[in-house]
Amino acid sequence: MAKVEVYKTLWGLGGTMEQRLERVKSQGYEGFEDWVQPHFTLKPIIDKVGLKYMAMVAGDEVEAFKRGLGEAYDNGAVGATTHAGRPWMTYQQGLDHLGKLVEATKQVPFPVNFETHRGRLLFEPMSTAQYLKDLPDLYLCADLSHWTVVTESMLGGFGSQIELVLSRTRHIHARIGFEEGPQVPDPREKNWEGYTPTFEKWWDIVHANNQKAGRVTTFDPEFGPPHYQWTNPQTGAPLADIEDVSMWMTKRLRDRWSK
Repeated sequence: MAKVEVYKTLWGLGGTMEQRLERVKSQGYEGFEDWVQPHFTLKPIIDKVGLKYMAMVAGDEVEAFKRGLGEAYDNGAVGATTHAGRPWMTYQQGLDHLGKLVEATKQVPFPVNFETHRGRLLFEPMSTAQYLKDLPDLYLCADLSHWTVVTESMLGGFGSQIELVLSRTRHIHARIGFEEGPQVPDPREKNWEGYTPTFEKWWDIVHANNQKAGRVTTFDPEFGPPHYQWTNPQTGAPLADIEDVSMWMTKRLRDRWSK
C-alpha cells in the first residue's frame, strides 16, 4: 500500500475542468481536491483523465451536506473535506450541528474530515479539542495555518489540544502559515523558511499515526492564489509562483516520508 497520496487543489487554476485535471496529472499528483459538482458533468472527466478525487462538501446545512456527500459518492470520491458551521454558534449549537453532520458521514464508505478553518466551528484549538472529546467519531483535516493566525502564535501554548487534534487528523492541508497570516510569501526563502519545521513536526505525527493505523497519508499542498498569495503592491504580481511552491512542498514531504 502506498504510504502517501497527494491531492492537488484546483484553487486558482484556470481553464476547463478537463484542462485543469490534465495539468494536475501531468505534475505527478495522485488526485485533486475540489468542491463537489454534479456527477453527470464531473465523473466522465475524472474517469477520462484518471485521477482520484477528494471532494469538498459544504457543511453549513445538514440536508445540503447529505446531498453533497451523495454527489461525492456518485463521483467516485475517495474522501471528503468539509467546512462545518460558523464560529458565532454557541458551543451547544455547534455540538448539535457537528453531531448531525458526523452521523451523516456514516452513510458513505469513504472518510469525511472536518477542516480546521477560520470562520468555521473548528476555528481555534480550545473549542475544537472539546468537540473532539464530545464527538468520538469526529475526524479532521488539519490546516493549522488558520490557527496560527487566529491565535497569533505558533500554537506553543496549546500542547494538549494540538496533541488531541493530531491524533484525530486523517488528511492534511500542507500550507505554511505564520502568526499574522495563513500563508507565508514563499517558504523556500531565507526570511520565511524558519516556519516550515514547526508544521512538519505536526505533520510527521499525523503521518506516523496513519501508518500505525494502516492508513495512507493524504495531503493537499494548498497554497492559494493572489490575494491569498502575497503580491507586489505596485504591480500586483505574485511574489512566488504557487504552482512551484506546491511542487516544492509535495516533493519535500514525499522525500521526508519515504525514508
